[in-house]
Amino acid sequence: MSEIDQKPTLDEKTRPCEPSTDPDYLAWKERTVTRALTDAKANPDQLVSHAEMRRRFGLER
Repeated sequence: MSEIDQKPTLDEKTRPCEPSTDPDYLAWKERTVTRALTDAKANPDQLVSHAEMRRRFGLER
């Protein structure tokens, strides 16, 4: 079996790497974060705490 046939491991996919310099990605990221912050400020009653999200996803310790 060649290296191409082998799927990368989770460890390989989650290693830290250099930050992206792709201008399209950076623009998308800026728009997404700005939109999320604007929405959070406009609708504070709809915010969910980290504890609630952990509970919803079954990540409570």
